[in-house]
Amino acid sequence: MPPAFRPAVIQAGRRYPNLDDYYQKKARKFWDNFYKRHKNKFFKDRHYLEKDWGQYLSDDAHSPNGKVVLEVGCGAGNTIFPLVAAYPKIYVHACDISPHAVALVKSHVKFKEDRVNAFVYDVTVDNLLERINPSSVDVITLIFMLSAVSPYKMALILQNIRRVLKPDGYVLLRDYAVGDFAQVKLENKNQMISEGFYVRGDGTLASTL
Repeated sequence: MPPAFRPAVIQAGRRYPNLDDYYQKKARKFWDNFYKRHKNKFFKDRHYLEKDWGQYLSDDAHSPNGKVVLEVGCGAGNTIFPLVAAYPKIYVHACDISPHAVALVKSHVKFKEDRVNAFVYDVTVDNLLERINPSSVDVITLIFMLSAVSPYKMALILQNIRRVLKPDGYVLLRDYAVGDFAQVKLENKNQMISEGFYVRGDGTLASTL
């Protein structure tokens, strides 16, 4: 673990014997700091989604007026705006724990309220039915999102998103896997909280699925 980071972890451990709880409680602060620092420059726009997931996102007989998508952990909009550009009828609900990330989405030159509903939400705690009608979403995307929360919270997230997903809807997932390069880098830095669960130098979390 980098020397500059070690004291913060030690201090956190004194106050919260379970480091998992500490970093989960501070998640909004850490992710907000991340987006204040990097703005919309850290992640590239995901233009590959049309090719990889087009069969799930395109209009069909069940959704002739366009699919309704929920992007959980929307960040600065790197998934949202490629989808809106590729699918003229698509409507996207987009939520993130970081208020600054959602502000970046709303300030984007291509943001339109009739195409995108962006809001601040913590899906590990808040009930999505407060913002989205039950069984109204065709596709839910989780792109490098589940890995950003505690493994103990993942089941809660899946239960939460299930409430708004149509019975014949899809959950599309892309994330880190056990043994990939991202995990190797974190293990080499000695930043493991528990098996397969890590904290980065900026306080954000990463786990392998």
